Amino acid sequence: MQNFAIQVLKEQELDILIELIKEFALHEIMQDKIKCNKENLYHSIFKTKVAKAFLLKENNKTIGYMIYFYTFSSFLGANGIYLEDIYLKKEYRNKGYGKQVFKFLADICQKENLQRLEWLCLNDNKEGIKFYENLSSIHLNQWRIYRLNKDQLNKLSNND
Repeated sequence: MQNFAIQVLKEQELDILIELIKEFALHEIMQDKIKCNKENLYHSIFKTKVAKAFLLKENNKTIGYMIYFYTFSSFLGANGIYLEDIYLKKEYRNKGYGKQVFKFLADICQKENLQRLEWLCLNDNKEGIKFYENLSSIHLNQWRIYRLNKDQLNKLSNND
């Protein structure tokens, strides 16, 4: 029987997390977008604690990771969780581990009285879409996602 665990990331495991993030980016064909390094991950996860990171393990072997942070809804007047990343190495998918991660997050939401759990999924991620639909999650197709990147933020900030 396989032993699956979700373990809080330790500082000495940052290099492991970075490698997994790179694997995930490769899987999503977005490796050119990777800008994170050990210092900024340390700052966000351990110093300012704006994000929470976990390693996913099978029989004490690291097989993936998960990162989330808290959100706030003015309409609900309540907090929620935004799942930034969930990644399992290909050979560990379809074993029920993804569902266990979502149960873990649902339990946090229940304990902390959080009202939402949200995430993004690429349109071409058919396997992910099927998984999320099997969870009875709601596809919010009425929303568009917009972004200002660092260069755009700098330009906007410096523009009088």
